[in-house]
Amino acid sequence: MLNERSPKAWSGERFDLIVIGGGIGGIMLCLEAVFRGLRPLLVERGDFGEATSYNSLRIVHGGLRYLQSANLGRFMRSVSERRWFLRNFPGQVVPLSCLMPLYGGLLHRPSVLRGVLASNDWLSFWRNRGVAEGLHIGRGRVLTKEELPSCISGARTAELLGAAEWFDGFVPNMPRFLISALHWACAAGAVALNYVEAREFLGAEKVVQGIRAFDRIAGETLEFRADVVCNAAGPWAQGLNKRCNAHQGNCAAPILAWNILFRREAPCPSALAVWPATGPSRALFLAPFKGALMAGTDYRRWDGDPDDARLTPEILQGSIDLLNDAMPTLDLTLDDVSRVFVGCLPAQDLEGPEPASRDILIDHGSLGGRAGLYSICGAKFTTARALADRTLSTILPSCERSSAITGQPPDWPDHPDYGFFDELSPGDPLWRDPLRQAIESEAVVHLDDLMLRRSALGDNPERALALASEVCKLFSWDDGRRLAEIERLRGSLFAGLATAGVHGRDG
Repeated sequence: MLNERSPKAWSGERFDLIVIGGGIGGIMLCLEAVFRGLRPLLVERGDFGEATSYNSLRIVHGGLRYLQSANLGRFMRSVSERRWFLRNFPGQVVPLSCLMPLYGGLLHRPSVLRGVLASNDWLSFWRNRGVAEGLHIGRGRVLTKEELPSCISGARTAELLGAAEWFDGFVPNMPRFLISALHWACAAGAVALNYVEAREFLGAEKVVQGIRAFDRIAGETLEFRADVVCNAAGPWAQGLNKRCNAHQGNCAAPILAWNILFRREAPCPSALAVWPATGPSRALFLAPFKGALMAGTDYRRWDGDPDDARLTPEILQGSIDLLNDAMPTLDLTLDDVSRVFVGCLPAQDLEGPEPASRDILIDHGSLGGRAGLYSICGAKFTTARALADRTLSTILPSCERSSAITGQPPDWPDHPDYGFFDELSPGDPLWRDPLRQAIESEAVVHLDDLMLRRSALGDNPERALALASEVCKLFSWDDGRRLAEIERLRGSLFAGLATAGVHGRDG
């Protein structure tokens, strides 16, 4: 289980490692640390997994794209990591069929894709070892134009030659997955604290000895001690390093990345990788999401603060236009938008809007900064655990992985994973009881922590707001606090938009 949220009680302890940042990068680093017998502390200035990780498209890629570019190292690593996810989080990570319409061109001819998919299956022959039978990754294939399912009919059909099908992993309930991973780490000895903001590195000028942090709930400044500190704060990592005079190295400039949830049924059970006739030369994914449609990922340069990451209606409309260009029969509009998931990712370079393709590990001591201080910046959700493994092997090479801890994670509380259009009765114990358990054991501070990041109730904003008053009764809050928490929830649900206009059907 997660620890009881009592930061002051832990401030006198010494840890083997302090991890700053509670997204997928920090959580995997914490988990890998306990695999090595270490006692890590994770501090997160907001709630666990509330930023970039929460806003991802939730696909665990198996590396097919790297095989197409002959990058065998990254391909094999992606296959291995997808297998790790499926083995260790069965049911929370599931196989996802992906279809890509083929229009010809150098890399998108049926003959080329047959060879690529055959190589993918042959090189990843071990991909299902140890994976539960119902979660196996199937073989790829190329469908002829005559074999295409009806869902492809919405794609551009003028020069359609067929479609390629392959399988990847998918995380339907990303918040529960992240909390489950934290449960695993804490059960093995880690300490995880939300709403604790790292503000200063402790120690002499050339060595780190811990952090000075601020408990944003109690309003207290606390100190935590460790000889190794790893900054895994994602798009906030560079800013923290600069504020603390530890800015040697570059954690990469941020770009805006977003996915759109439409209150529309997906065209088919498979995810579709579609290519607009105009616009960026990259595929957009249309993924089925609990009966609704998730589309992304789109990118844009971002020169502002990651805290201010959001879209204007004009940018959102541009993304919708690209989707309609790729799948004209969808006829998506702004009125179909339920939520926009917006976050920042590391950029490939300082000029373009493309996401980074390589992870970053910075040893500040080797650059003339503080010894024992490191920063990591992950490029892909899929390889976050691999980056954590490599990071710890580099910074603490004497600490080897223990096979006694790497087996199946312990049981964690079961939470229903509701469909987008499921209607729930306010008094239904099927959703009330798991929420009550989460309040007691999962460091819940705010209403949006509970509804968006401990359960699936927030997948549909209209449902979340309709149940908000009833959920508030699970807390011992007065009327003023209840109203404030409901407004906070509303703000979290629509934080990705710069102005009003897409705020659910209730306005």
